[in-house]
Amino acid sequence: MNKKTQSLLESLLELSPDVDTSAVIESRGINVIASAIQLLEAVYDIYGEEAAMEMEKRLCSSIKRRNDVKFIRGIRSLNL
Repeated sequence: MNKKTQSLLESLLELSPDVDTSAVIESRGINVIASAIQLLEAVYDIYGEEAAMEMEKRLCSSIKRRNDVKFIRGIRSLNL
C-alpha cells in the first residue's frame, strides 16, 4: 500500500468512534434471531407441518452443535 493511501486509512481509523462490542453482539444476535424466524416461517409455508417441524429441530440442533451438516442434508432431502 502506498504511503498516501496508508495515511488516509490511518486518518479514517482515528476518526471512527470506539466500537462497543456488547452493542455489536446484541445487534448481530437480533439479526440472527430475526433471520431464523423468517427462515422457519418460510419452511412452514413451503413444506408440510411434519417436515417443517423436523427442519426446525435440525436448525436448532445445528446451531447448538455448531454444525450445519444435518440441516443441509435435511433440506436437500426435502428438495428431491
